[in-house]
Amino acid sequence: MNTDTPTFAICDLFTSVQGEGGMMGRPFVFVRFWGCPLSCPWCDEPRHRNPAFRRILSLAECIHALEHQTPGLNNILLTGGEPLAAPHLATLVNRLKERGKWVAMETSGVGGNIPENLDWITLSPKTPLPHFPVHRASEIKFVLGDEADAEQENWIQWWMSRHDTIWLQPRWQGANFPATAAHRCLRKVLASGGRLRLSLQIHKWLGIP
Repeated sequence: MNTDTPTFAICDLFTSVQGEGGMMGRPFVFVRFWGCPLSCPWCDEPRHRNPAFRRILSLAECIHALEHQTPGLNNILLTGGEPLAAPHLATLVNRLKERGKWVAMETSGVGGNIPENLDWITLSPKTPLPHFPVHRASEIKFVLGDEADAEQENWIQWWMSRHDTIWLQPRWQGANFPATAAHRCLRKVLASGGRLRLSLQIHKWLGIP
């Protein structure tokens, strides 16, 4: 492999439907990047820290893998780990757009610069993001646990004053439906006067990635 070409650390590449938020039910080829600047103890994708799942692909190899994963499917979703932490992410997005792909990204908002020509950005804040360009987020998603988190409550209020599309999603722990967290989300959604929405991760129910 030419060491001068952009490379990408990939944890997984697969086809599924988006199970949450505004793109729920829409089919995508998912690119799960390896690595993340954050260390959330409840992260639902721990493989992105396991070296055994780290594959290094060149730009050409990455494009080839995406185009041959599910021929004819032009929806690409960049996730992680944390895609913003991937060097040369803008180069990959530009190349995908040149090839007629519709490119979405799910991000915590930390790790690097946001590529200019993404079609959809799901922002899932795990830390305060006062400098994040609000207009770049297509939707905001908060993952709630069983117990109230005062700091997270402040973030939710901050974003509610700045953005119109905010989802609350219960945090799964293991294979069982997180009923306590789900009802916590539901109560907040019902009390929000229509300002909040409920996301339940349909892919978890279906047992698919």
